Amino acid sequence: MIGLIINPNSRKNRNRRGRVARFEKVLGKRGHVIETPSVDAIIPALKTFAAEGRRYWIADGGDGALHWMINEAIRFFGPTRAAEAAVYMPTGGGSVDFVAKYLKLQADPHTLVGRLAEQVAEGRAPELRGVPSLLLQGKQVVYGDEPTDFRRYGFGAALAGYGANFYGPLYRGEGKHGPVEIARHIASAFGAAALRGAFVGPFARLKPAALRRAEDDYLRPLHAEVSIDEAVLRGENGRPIHAHTALNCASLPLNLAEIMRVFPKAEAGQMHVHAGDVSAAEMAKAFPGLMTGRSVNHLLANGYDGSAKTLEVTCRDGDEMTPVIDGELFYRVTSLRVTLGPVFQMVSP
Repeated sequence: MIGLIINPNSRKNRNRRGRVARFEKVLGKRGHVIETPSVDAIIPALKTFAAEGRRYWIADGGDGALHWMINEAIRFFGPTRAAEAAVYMPTGGGSVDFVAKYLKLQADPHTLVGRLAEQVAEGRAPELRGVPSLLLQGKQVVYGDEPTDFRRYGFGAALAGYGANFYGPLYRGEGKHGPVEIARHIASAFGAAALRGAFVGPFARLKPAALRRAEDDYLRPLHAEVSIDEAVLRGENGRPIHAHTALNCASLPLNLAEIMRVFPKAEAGQMHVHAGDVSAAEMAKAFPGLMTGRSVNHLLANGYDGSAKTLEVTCRDGDEMTPVIDGELFYRVTSLRVTLGPVFQMVSP
């Protein structure tokens, strides 16, 4: 019935011994729990689940755990079979839990898994939901200066600018990444933006080192050409925008630790995109809208906040992206074309 993979080396599991045994006790004969201490262990686990005829595949963790399960399933089975062969579920409790919140998975992981096992064992059909995905294809520099193909499937992506920059300091070290920590980093970003104007011209040499670091952490733009639905993104002067402080997309509405609700226009058939040169002042005006799931396109002179079917990014001047896809960081990506991917069936017990 159920196959569950668990990464004993994940941040949330390193100090939680006995997690496998607890899941095995919850599932009993109704499921198979396999530890996957590395990415290389995921495909063998999924092959085992498929051979045993298990329909429900669970990734213990948040969006990152689900991301790796689905991408490894696609790598081995192909996108069509991966989307049709199984019903997926994250257990939540990760650093990023957009999908779990979208599925309204509010109980603890053991309760969720136990509830699903009972429903299936009793012949009751659990609630299923089709979750649309993103397909991100492009080029990445992996070894030296040689570009190679980049291809990932996901649900929410911060490609560059404020969104992607935010994850570097958030993930620095091994601390917690809950609402308090997220709020602290948001405050630091706004503080850096507010103080930036005080140290220009002859005052630049007086800029504190901490402020310089905060500017690099949070305010760094990406130099790239961006096209939305095959049209180059242009500013109010009619010229292409080449410095992007906002560059994000998602295939479903996202909830960030109950602080920000973004991408309300993401639904079946279209993704929601943020792109362009958004000033710190514009970001401050837009933030209340982002907290409550409203579009802020009318507040952006040189930006875009709305629906799209395609998003293309080509880096300029030797710049590179460090995109964050489902909370997972990828490095040295030089171009991307983002479209909608398959719809994955997910369970909400």
